[in-house]
Amino acid sequence: MKKDEKLNYFWKYVLLAAGGILILIPLLVTVFSSFKKTKDIMNHFFAFPNPITLDNYKRLLADGVGGYFWNSTVITILSVLVVMLFIPAAAYSIARNMSKRRAFNIMYSLLILGIFVPFQVIMIPITVMMSKLGLANMWGLIILYLTYAIPQTLFLYVGYIKLSVPDSLDEAAEIDGADKFTTYRKIIFPMLKPMHATTLIINALWFWNDFMLPLLILNKDSSMWTLPLFQYNYSGQYFNDYGPSFASYIVGIITITIVYLIFQKHIIAGMSNGAVK
Repeated sequence: MKKDEKLNYFWKYVLLAAGGILILIPLLVTVFSSFKKTKDIMNHFFAFPNPITLDNYKRLLADGVGGYFWNSTVITILSVLVVMLFIPAAAYSIARNMSKRRAFNIMYSLLILGIFVPFQVIMIPITVMMSKLGLANMWGLIILYLTYAIPQTLFLYVGYIKLSVPDSLDEAAEIDGADKFTTYRKIIFPMLKPMHATTLIINALWFWNDFMLPLLILNKDSSMWTLPLFQYNYSGQYFNDYGPSFASYIVGIITITIVYLIFQKHIIAGMSNGAVK
């Protein structure tokens, strides 16, 4: 290996190490702070916890964190399942017909335009509409998540199908006597595994960490609160209870990190293939 190449590798590893440290420091501070009292956090923010206390986690249990954790889990899982049930099927239909029928192309363009609509513009109308329909609850929130997931998720699936799933598979299945639904269920859907993993992670991260939609839809009944809404309960205008707050962050981080680690190996391939036509 030449001297210039060794130098390039050296600086690459230096930049990677620096980036890793920048990411690791906030995570370590969060972990340390979850084992410190609020007073110690305010006086010695970056210090190692001394003494280590479990009072913050006991406080979470006493405040009913399990119920809010369950709400977030149910909403996230059901929202992801609904997204994975409807959007890939719609993407398959659009990808196969948009070059043949203009209506599909127009439909796809209109759905993708949703990416450019700021949430702040439709925030109040959506809240009023869901309240009048009696959907200011978990089911209404799941419907909204499906709606808002359509533009980006549909874009990724359509691009992936057009690039990586050839039309010849449909023709071969048709020759063998399979109808469209059987072709999609037994051939196309299993072939979309990388994109399934990608969209699962993207949407699960969003659903799990989302604050605004649950605040607007679930704020009338505290028993329906998600974990982010529960975490906000420790913040006030004049005082923040940092100890339980950091402990609740750890509870939220661990769960979604496990999901990410399970599916992360498929993400890069799915994103690179799905985003390019």
